[in-house]
This record gives sequence, structure tokens and C-alpha cells, in this order.
Amino acid sequence: MDSQSAKTTEASGQRGYDAAKKVNGSKRHILVDTLGLLLEVVVHAANIQDRDGAKLLLEKVSQVRFINS
Repeated sequence: MDSQSAKTTEASGQRGYDAAKKVNGSKRHILVDTLGLLLEVVVHAANIQDRDGAKLLLEKVSQVRFINS
């Protein structure tokens, strides 16, 4: 699991300010398997803390896994 802040344009939907990286834009939380293959992505405003974004990502994964079981 990792997060990445990215600058976005005025037209983007979700925007925020990541004070740690000094970036206005959005943040991506990404979950991959041991081979580096993409499992899940959550994109939200950059002002969401990493711990909160990770929680959103894991909740999304657990909902998908539960539904598919």
C-alpha cells in the first residue's frame, strides 16, 4: 500500500492541499499484490491524511471481497 499526491487542474473534481508535500490536488492510495499487480485504487482530495486514506482503501477492499465470497 502506498499513497501519492498529484497536482490537478481546476477542472478536477476533488482537490485539497497536502501540507506535507506542499501540493494542491488529489491523492491516490494504491494497493498491489506481492508481484506489484494493481488490486485497488482510491482517489480523493489531497488534504485527507494517509492513515484515513488507507482506512478508506482497506474498507473498499473488504467490501469487494465480502460481496464476491
